[in-house]
Amino acid sequence: MSANIQGMDTEAAFNLVRLMTNDADQIDTLSRGLTVTLQNTTWFGNDANTFRGDWDGQYVPTLQQITNALRENATTLQRQAEDQVAASS
Repeated sequence: MSANIQGMDTEAAFNLVRLMTNDADQIDTLSRGLTVTLQNTTWFGNDANTFRGDWDGQYVPTLQQITNALRENATTLQRQAEDQVAASS
């Protein structure tokens, strides 16, 4: 960032918005893929039930929280970058 810039490097911010959105999409895709693979894995017994319960009850919701946070922050950053562009015009 140049010493003459006041505020935000909007180009970098827009790039970060795209990266955050793409990463959230990738995490969603991975989570869904792992869930399907786990459901289709032949595995019986208490360990299987515990593992699947942990996956569905703890890990999938945690991954969803991460993707939600990425998307919410991307939206906030997008809005702030757009405001910066408008203010600089």
